[in-house]
Amino acid sequence: MMYAPVEFSEAEFSRAEYQRKQQFWDSVRLALFTLAIVAIIGIAIGIVTHFVVEDDKSFYYLASFKVTNIKYKENYGIRSSREFIERSHQIERMMSRIFGHSSVGGRFIKSHVIKLSPDEQGVDILTVLIFRYPSTDSAEQIKKKIEKALYQSLKTKQLSLTINKPSFRLTPIDSKKMRNLLNSRCGIRMTSSNMPLPASSSTQRIVQGRETAMEGEWPWQASLQLIGSGHQCGASLISNTWLLTAAHCFWKNKDPTQWIATFGATITPPAVKRNVRKIILHENYHRETNENDIALVQLSTGVEFSNIVQRVCLPDSSIKLPPKTSVFVTGFGSIVDDGPIQNTLRQARVETISTDVCNRKDVYDGLITPGMLCAGFMEGKIDACKGDSGGPLVYDNHDIWYIVGIVSWGQSCALPKKPGVYTRVTKYRDWIASKTGM
Repeated sequence: MMYAPVEFSEAEFSRAEYQRKQQFWDSVRLALFTLAIVAIIGIAIGIVTHFVVEDDKSFYYLASFKVTNIKYKENYGIRSSREFIERSHQIERMMSRIFGHSSVGGRFIKSHVIKLSPDEQGVDILTVLIFRYPSTDSAEQIKKKIEKALYQSLKTKQLSLTINKPSFRLTPIDSKKMRNLLNSRCGIRMTSSNMPLPASSSTQRIVQGRETAMEGEWPWQASLQLIGSGHQCGASLISNTWLLTAAHCFWKNKDPTQWIATFGATITPPAVKRNVRKIILHENYHRETNENDIALVQLSTGVEFSNIVQRVCLPDSSIKLPPKTSVFVTGFGSIVDDGPIQNTLRQARVETISTDVCNRKDVYDGLITPGMLCAGFMEGKIDACKGDSGGPLVYDNHDIWYIVGIVSWGQSCALPKKPGVYTRVTKYRDWIASKTGM
């Protein structure tokens, strides 16, 4: 419904009423003008204060301590193991509880467990702590505040893990040391400022897409290129020398000397380029049925991990993602069916779809095998496409990213009831380990 404007005649709208209103509005205008000036001055002071006084920067600390109410397990030494991951998340949640609601609460950013080691009393923990403080503060001043908050929390909070108080050591480290320590952890995305990057909220890419926001947003993404022919497929870095991709990428040419791999958010120019030493296709790959569509690529020389190039985590074979789990797919592929390759990396949020639904007669009619995973939307619209093959489908677990799928096949791109089909990585953990030792 629309409201019609109220109409007045000249007789109804007297001059006296007009003058009272005029005086009233003059006072209001003056008050508003004064408020505006005050607000502008306040904002200007705030901006100056922010940049001159409160120019926050990141401070990094290496924290080591003993936990005495748990026993060391052999798999704690394997960073991709379920035991290490679950215990790390428990410790990181405890750090958030200790610092998030303490006197340094607004300054605490996050923690990342680096190492779990055996100790006679329990388990030795090594973790990186990240805080934001004004750049005028010193690392030693902040260290004292952190220690005070920790000791106060140990007195007042009931924690799931028992920290041996005398064992606690806090050492300031610089951003380079912090980055080197986090490089030992897989699946961590870094921005150019070396800060761990939160999960992207983008819901578009590839078909119906947007370009990736910044260099280093998906640092394990690689482009596999045939020399002289350009980009053919995507791939994912799983160590400094191994890439995980799809077997069908090599059905025309599997001569490693003809291939190169590049890294970075653009194909041209690449951030890093490497020659290929070896290509390993799954022995039981069947092109007709798309079964076992998985391959490994070994680089001729290893890459150096950085903000731009990082490895993604391999999932434990026991990980199961329920339907409608949010996952992300990335690639340089077409944004329309049979369109050109994109020079800039693109991304999309999609959702896992159960095998039962995907095998319905009106969807893929029984073609989905246990080694396959469906993801997308039943209404279509968002999907991987030609040129994205071999690229990663990743899952975020507490800001640690795991590759759960490899772009494999689908009917056209983004059609209703024809979601993307991915190689289910958890089914191939033993195969990957047998070829790479990982």
